[in-house]
Amino acid sequence: MTRRPAMFERMGPKFAGAFGNVDAVFTIAGVAQPAVRAILRVWRETDLVEEQDQAVEGTTHLLAVPASKAPGLTSQRDSVTIDGATYQVINIDDDARAMLRISLSGDI
Repeated sequence: MTRRPAMFERMGPKFAGAFGNVDAVFTIAGVAQPAVRAILRVWRETDLVEEQDQAVEGTTHLLAVPASKAPGLTSQRDSVTIDGATYQVINIDDDARAMLRISLSGDI
């Protein structure tokens, strides 16, 4: 992983401020962090199960947060609380750009 360029470090909080639609409280290593503005995206996909010719719908929840606002966040260990409900962090995609993309488990 390369170091995050300074330009991207400054862009993350600006993206979250402009497009953020939720306040997220991360629990990192068992310690609740201050609330941060984040962008929650939810989309549904439908696919056909071949053996049974039955449609199956899946929901994906992706949370984008400035990387500087969640240092030390670890998938499979940490969680995030949004609107009073807590969700497990199942994957973190960090490509050294402005935002971390975090996959959540649970139904939001």
